[in-house]
Amino acid sequence: METQTLEAEARGDIDLARPHLPSLFRGRGQYGLDDKGRLTIPQQMRRPLLDGGNLVVLDGRAVIWTEETFQQAVDHLQTTVDGAEVLQQHVRGFVSNTHPVSLDSQGRIVIPPAVRVEADLESQVLVLGSGPRIELLPAGTEDLDAMFGVHDSIVDALDRANF
Repeated sequence: METQTLEAEARGDIDLARPHLPSLFRGRGQYGLDDKGRLTIPQQMRRPLLDGGNLVVLDGRAVIWTEETFQQAVDHLQTTVDGAEVLQQHVRGFVSNTHPVSLDSQGRIVIPPAVRVEADLESQVLVLGSGPRIELLPAGTEDLDAMFGVHDSIVDALDRANF
């Protein structure tokens, strides 16, 4: 397997500079939100955000994307504008509700008040690495472990594939 990967890299089939989006952000932790709306981003999730990111609330969840991933999402939405399900005004609404974020010297971002209200983020926030994005959820929900644990189907699939 390693030989195949090295050969693919030598042929240029693998771009090591381009991140693997399904595994870009992973892990989770609970962090405090200070009175200025600053939230610490876990160390392992900071590197992709060194050039900044974008924060938006989707279906009650605050989501952070890298600039590159956000641009890809907007490009994808633009290709789906067809006058029926996704309208240009929907794409404009998405973009206008997105907030640029950048890490400060202590690895924190500022979450705007409107985002804190819309996503119900108060003093403690669960920071979840969710592949191409980071999701921010209010901590303290009793069912979080059940909601975000590794499902048995995943364990079975990995076992069958000898991972």
